[in-house]
Amino acid sequence: MLKALQQTFVTAFSTTCTMGSMATFVVTVSDMNLLNIHAAWGGLIGYIVSRLLERGNYATTA
Repeated sequence: MLKALQQTFVTAFSTTCTMGSMATFVVTVSDMNLLNIHAAWGGLIGYIVSRLLERGNYATTA
C-alpha cells in the first residue's frame, strides 16, 4: 500500500499542475464534509486551485 502511495506522489508531483494535486490530496485526506459530500470535494477544489494558480500550464496545453 505504501509503495502505491509513493508512486502516486512521484507521478503527481513530477509534472505540471502540482498545486492542484496537492490541494486535491489535502482536501480529500481532511475528510471535508459539505452538503454531505465527502471525497468529491477534493477533486473539485483541486481543479479550481489548479485553474486559478497555475493558469500558465493550461494556456500552453489548450
